[in-house]
Formats: sequence, structure tokens, C-alpha cells
Amino acid sequence: MCLLITCMDYRLSEEVLRRVRPGDLVIRTAGANVRGVARSLAGLPVQEVLYLPHTDCAALKLVYSALSQGQPADPQVEEALVSQYRGRRPADLEELERLHVETQVAILRTLFPHARITVETIDVSKIRWPPRKPIYHLLKPQSRYTQDMIGAYIIQAFKIEDVKADIKIAEFLGLSLSLNELV
Repeated sequence: MCLLITCMDYRLSEEVLRRVRPGDLVIRTAGANVRGVARSLAGLPVQEVLYLPHTDCAALKLVYSALSQGQPADPQVEEALVSQYRGRRPADLEELERLHVETQVAILRTLFPHARITVETIDVSKIRWPPRKPIYHLLKPQSRYTQDMIGAYIIQAFKIEDVKADIKIAEFLGLSLSLNELV
């Protein structure tokens, strides 16, 4: 089984559609953060992981702002995303992006020590963006997108408890919940 992990960003849905194969599972979280979903991923029979972070990530901008200003984030966002970087001083957002990939890949190697892990950073300046919709969907990892979902932010996970921080970030971005499969 292949596990595809990427960010919930609306700009990435068509990239996911191009890369996902039948039988693959898709996890999408704010910043392609694995930490919040790690417990639910443990024990899955994963042979391959395709990790797709991207440039210009709003979640990592939030992390960088919290780190550089020394301010705590929302408690759920702090625990799931920001706290793993406390005590580190990335010089800029690009350095944080590199650190984030290293940190998430280390988690994935712990979860799936025998899996092939591939990282492909998506440069959003080089892809076509769909029109942005101010909504988000909560989908199961095996769900596939319909055409009307393109342009929406998509969070994919096994349990809603794993993505509470991601939902907070969606709300911070002014998004409204449109579809919830995680009830």
C-alpha cells in the first residue's frame, strides 16, 4: 500500500489527483504535518510513502511567526504543529520548510521503517491553481475527489480527533466546513 501525505492547501488537489493510484491512502493536514495523525498511521501495512510538502505554506508561516515572535499559538495548534520546533531558530521560512521536511520524514521512518519514502516538494509558483473556494472538506483517507471539490481545502485523516488543530487552522483562514466524512 502507498500512503500519500500532503498539505490541506486548495492549490494541491489536482497534484494529488495526478499522483494517487487505486488502493492508495491520502492524508492531508495543515503543513503536511504527520505528528497529529501518527498514532492512527502506526501499524498500517505501508510499503511506500509519497510525502508532498509545498512552498508558500500558510501553516508553516504560522509556525514561523510563532517561533520568531516567541508567541504561543492556539493550544491545539501549538501541541500538534508548533511545539515540535520550539527551541529552534530557523533563519527564515525556507529554513523552517527544510527543517519541517526533515522532522516529518524522521517520524515517517519511525512509523514505517521498511517503507520506501519519497519526498517531492511542490513549488506552487510552478503549478496551475484552481479558483479558491472558502470551504474545507473532512474526508477519509480512501476518499477521492469530485470535480466540485477542486479549489476547496481538503483535510484527510482516519479520525476527527487527529485533525483538531488542522480544523482550527481552517477556521483561522476563514473557511467553512462543507463536507464531513469523519463524523
